[in-house]
Amino acid sequence: MKISLKEKKVNNMKYADLHIHSNYSDGVKSPEEIIKTAIKDNIKYISITDHDSISSQYVTKNNYKEINIIPGIELSTEYKEMELHILGYFMDIDNNELQELAKELNTQRIKRVEDILFKLNKYDIKLDIEDLAIDIDATVGRSHVANAMVKKGYFDNYKSAFRNFLIQGKPGYVKGFRLNYKDCIDVINKAGGVAILAHPGQIYRKIEVENILKELRCFGLKGIEVYHPSHSQGDINKFFNLSKKYKLCITGGSDYHGKALGYDNLSIGSYGLNEEYLEKFIKINNR
Repeated sequence: MKISLKEKKVNNMKYADLHIHSNYSDGVKSPEEIIKTAIKDNIKYISITDHDSISSQYVTKNNYKEINIIPGIELSTEYKEMELHILGYFMDIDNNELQELAKELNTQRIKRVEDILFKLNKYDIKLDIEDLAIDIDATVGRSHVANAMVKKGYFDNYKSAFRNFLIQGKPGYVKGFRLNYKDCIDVINKAGGVAILAHPGQIYRKIEVENILKELRCFGLKGIEVYHPSHSQGDINKFFNLSKKYKLCITGGSDYHGKALGYDNLSIGSYGLNEEYLEKFIKINNR
């Protein structure tokens, strides 16, 4: 997908936020609410990157005078028993292979949640799918279960529910389905997209990041998310230098979900790219 550059300049990091989640995955705001907020805050480019879903991407087909919307997705993959998240940008959302993948991932997510609810029932936490209050087109995950546990009165807050039952090693945990990283990158590339390694600072063996980049680059990875709220200044410097070393483009975003799901109260546009790096990113896609 080709994106034209806008000439209007805005200040520092609020020019583009390329990592946002809507209520079509585990975010709070609808795509329309996200766009309205971004326009109000003078952000010029956004990407809604829902987990394993393109259901929110209908907004990329609309024309907005005040903002550009880049198609996006965040896919969960596995690399040598490590979980990696791969961001995809600029894909053709009508691509058949991408749509089939999204359907399969949604099926796998529903199955996982059903298994979680079965486990929770053994601990007298009685929930069913209807209690999760999800849209028919939305992807479902552990965050929806944690919220339902709070609404039903089993816990006082989201974090307690999540940490006591839904993380690895706890009684309600079920491992999620993960794509092979090669297949993930391949689908993004075939859909005309650009594959990016998401928040590498969250990889539990940080020492592996350079090796991961070297290998994934061979299979079509095009960039690295340098700017992310979980990254220290040291992380940012390290990932920036790695992007230069391996000729990878730079992306960034707030990873905004919304306060109601227990995340830090970050605002849309609080992390992202300035105009210079946004232009370089778009040129990568337009080659």
